[in-house]
Amino acid sequence: MKQMILGGMFLGVWLAAAPVQGQSAALQHLSAAATAQHETEVMNALDLSRPELAPVAAAWKRKDLNGAVKALAAYLRVREAVRWGTPPSGRAAVSMQHMKTIADDALVGKLQGGQTPYFYTFPNADIDWHYNATLHMPGVAPDNEWQWQLNRMAVWGALGSVYQVTHDERYAKAFDREMLSWVAQCPVPDYAANQPGSAWRTIEAGIRMGGSWPEAFFAFRKSPSVSDSDLVVFASAFLDHGRYLLKEHTRLNWLTMEMSGLYAVGALFPEFKEAGQWRNYGANTLAEEARKQFLPDGAQDELSTEYQNVALGNILKIPEIARWTGRTAELPKGYTAPLEKGYEYQVSIMAPDRYNPKYNNGLPQYLPRIFQLAVENFPGRSDFKWVETDGKEGTAPSFTSIFLNRAGEAAMRTDWSRQANYLGFRLGPLGMGHQHQTKLDVVVWAYGRPMIFNTGGGSYERSKWRSYATSSYGASCMIIDGLGQNRPTFSRDPWHDPDLISQGPIDGHWQSNSVFDFASGEYDEGYGPQRLRPASQQRDVLFVKPDMFVVADRVRPDDVQSHAYQDRWQLQTTHWQINRVTHALETDDEGLPNLVVVPLLTNGLDVKAVSGQESPEILGWDVRKDMDPQNVVATTLLHTLTSAGPRILLTLILPLKPGEFNPVAGVTPGPDGRSATVTFMDGRKFLISAPGDRGITVKETLPDGRPGRTVVGGGA
Repeated sequence: MKQMILGGMFLGVWLAAAPVQGQSAALQHLSAAATAQHETEVMNALDLSRPELAPVAAAWKRKDLNGAVKALAAYLRVREAVRWGTPPSGRAAVSMQHMKTIADDALVGKLQGGQTPYFYTFPNADIDWHYNATLHMPGVAPDNEWQWQLNRMAVWGALGSVYQVTHDERYAKAFDREMLSWVAQCPVPDYAANQPGSAWRTIEAGIRMGGSWPEAFFAFRKSPSVSDSDLVVFASAFLDHGRYLLKEHTRLNWLTMEMSGLYAVGALFPEFKEAGQWRNYGANTLAEEARKQFLPDGAQDELSTEYQNVALGNILKIPEIARWTGRTAELPKGYTAPLEKGYEYQVSIMAPDRYNPKYNNGLPQYLPRIFQLAVENFPGRSDFKWVETDGKEGTAPSFTSIFLNRAGEAAMRTDWSRQANYLGFRLGPLGMGHQHQTKLDVVVWAYGRPMIFNTGGGSYERSKWRSYATSSYGASCMIIDGLGQNRPTFSRDPWHDPDLISQGPIDGHWQSNSVFDFASGEYDEGYGPQRLRPASQQRDVLFVKPDMFVVADRVRPDDVQSHAYQDRWQLQTTHWQINRVTHALETDDEGLPNLVVVPLLTNGLDVKAVSGQESPEILGWDVRKDMDPQNVVATTLLHTLTSAGPRILLTLILPLKPGEFNPVAGVTPGPDGRSATVTFMDGRKFLISAPGDRGITVKETLPDGRPGRTVVGGGA
């Protein structure tokens, strides 16, 4: 493993260069000279005019470093003016058992790289904080997150919680050993060390300051296994973080983690002369970001449903820490107010199972749990309380379907029950981070069950799976001539680039009433590595309530050549069959809601479905983020049409209740290439067409020949 290059000031005080995996524990601990340097840094940083530090000041004035360390440690061990978080006694028993498993693993050096599913056992429990286990695991794709998230020290929270309950000094000794080895191996850099292999990526610095490190400080500060010197060295590492985060920070969700961590250091150690500056800078910066990062409809600028809550949670962490430490009065006026829209946005797009769709990069986000923080900060919102309690308290939203005209996202639903039919449709810009090439993607829940899905992008590894999961190949999008979308992901002025962030309301041609919802969007940008423009696509979506979705894809080539247009539908099942007559795919999971996907204009259309294919290309997989197993077999349905000139692909999607059968008896495409008549088993007929340049029309004929409903979406 490559050794770490140290700054000159550390060469004389560290026993060796960064340890190679397998070196003895002694080489990973601080020398006496290094320890003295850290202790001296702390003494020089303290505001020794504070009355409570009088014994420290007296010892330091007579140049008694050991006496000053002893006095400071004695003060920190019993200090009650600063408190932190919820005591371990409030944790659920099952959670404590899980933490004990993590803590017991840590005793033998078995650690996990953050949220990634992989564990590694360090020989002799000697932690190499620059080691990336995924680089040495056969069959595992390289993932920089493993080493980065190792340095978030999530394990310290478990060690501390178990120690406070058991008072077993083995856990305190494990923490002390790990903490000293980290301080020895990871001197603070003089630049923003955001490269692979770094222990000082700025978001890790912020995250550990706001979580695992303060938890460990309070858990172990009274332990006899943590010497006075060790406790002061630990304080010196907090000091390094405060200075580093004040100087080195970035933007967007990263900035929220960095600044909440900076505030945390200032709140945890008000005795440092710089603490007030850290708190003031962190709080004021995030007060501004609360106004800057969220669009008028509440979506965060990255347009990622996961990082929506990363930003919200970290901005709201500052008032939480302020409450713990008695500093709410010093927060900027109206600090939390702009964040209300950030939760309102999530209510708007919430799926029937109470999860958010996984737009852009995203882990599953279960909103009742997430909205505990929303209710705490916005107690007057009865709809937030309704989400948090899953409908047991509060009031359901007053609307059903909605179009968010700055995020460019439509949510079409029958109602707010867990058995609702739901379609999510994205037709907006890329967002400023965590971008996926999936404009015009749709997701569908059938009677509460997720059926047409978005993967969320998979783990942040370097692999074919990650590439697939963030592309239009792995979404319910259109592929043209075998090429996926390729919008530029960077801009010199991203805040004012409409391709990244909407600069005003997006025209989604939105219509919504008790009978139907309609939305429409276009993709006319590049495809493939060269950003070719063989054709543009317009996708219209009509929801005829309660159980009929129609998707019309109009393609308009830029030349007279023949092109291959392929609609992909990603299905959360492996149980399906395709009707040889209608070419409809029906899922058939017994006892569960199912789905029928019916191509209506079948002349020249090739229909096939694939599950679990890796070669010659990936098809039929759900690539999950930081989960084990990561890749779960699903199904990709392919509708492929090769033709010259403008064409339309018209698709009917029908949710089925448990036990229901495919209602489609036949499909007759019209001669105009824009319409088809769908005959149902019960004798009803539906003339479905996409006339004109935009819009979808559905005309129903009842079994007795009388006219039924007529729905015209999009003004056609």
